[in-house]
Amino acid sequence: MSKPISEFSERGSIAARSNGRSNGDARRRSPLAELVSERLRTKGMRQVDFCREAGFDQGLLSKILYSVVNTLNVETALRLAEGLAIPPVVVFEAIGKKDVDDMLRRFYRNDDNVM
Repeated sequence: MSKPISEFSERGSIAARSNGRSNGDARRRSPLAELVSERLRTKGMRQVDFCREAGFDQGLLSKILYSVVNTLNVETALRLAEGLAIPPVVVFEAIGKKDVDDMLRRFYRNDDNVM
């Protein structure tokens, strides 16, 4: 026989407290997770649809949404920004790497650096 939902909810609360976290802390998400979650919701997209359309790894997207991964390499950040239809600087700011966006802009603005 299956257990009532309230029993699972109560267990989850106990587990969160035993880890030294309150329920609010257990649900705290990274700025990147908040950004991606909100954009997916705004676009009305499920994870699987986004990953298929953007060519993005679904396992990585899941880790981002659960705040397991809080930083990205440049290529992944750019792919995520493109898939979410937002400027890359927004993603770089969410991962605390706005300086990378600034550096890329300086590099590509200077035509002498491009061979």
